[in-house]
Amino acid sequence: MEDGQTLYRFAIVGPNRHRSLGKAQPGSRFMSTTFRPGKLSKILGYPVDEFSDAVINLADVLPLSHYTEVNEKLDAANGTAAQLDVVQSMLLRLRLLEKPRIAPLDIPYHWINKSAQELADSLGLGTRQFERRFLASFGLSLRSYKQHLRYGASLTQVMLGRLPAKTWVECAMSFGYADQAHMNHDFVRFTGHTPAQLMRGIAAKDPALWAFSFNEAELGKLFIPTDEIDVVSVQDHIIA
Repeated sequence: MEDGQTLYRFAIVGPNRHRSLGKAQPGSRFMSTTFRPGKLSKILGYPVDEFSDAVINLADVLPLSHYTEVNEKLDAANGTAAQLDVVQSMLLRLRLLEKPRIAPLDIPYHWINKSAQELADSLGLGTRQFERRFLASFGLSLRSYKQHLRYGASLTQVMLGRLPAKTWVECAMSFGYADQAHMNHDFVRFTGHTPAQLMRGIAAKDPALWAFSFNEAELGKLFIPTDEIDVVSVQDHIIA
């Protein structure tokens, strides 16, 4: 991690507005959980903006009894599948606990292109109240969240090698960017590479880009779920 920070055994990585650099020893194992946007607060009961651009020790968030229990079960679990089950069970259990800290803001996905004023009116909230609750639920302002959605949709196409046009200028316009420079800026900010560099590296199977090397089926399973569970996926990856 940046500044020599050691990653906790259980860490929460909230919404990020920039990339983080890290190192891993060969054989290191990473188990990650993906949440639907706006759902982390339902699991943990904290405003998500408290986790923005930060790596938080889960021990500082969970009740001590829960944290100790999941540690013991993970240590006793025989194999990766059993460990994944432990994590999934913990998250689903947390989801059922009553958490009075905040009232998460649920917004239908097809509303997201509305302005803050339109969304506030639709939800019966004042604009400032809506903005506070959106930040607490999603960890980003509405403007930043829309930027992330645009970047995420663009990244998916680049990862799959499915470009909507023949030139990067045309791709940028198709992705919703004002121009190629704005698109490149977002990609460099989040990945350290322009779309062209990233696409070439993925095609060349650059081991440094393993986190971007998913096929269509894997992307669909991890990031485009069809059910209504807040916990989208729990996956395991070993750094070879």
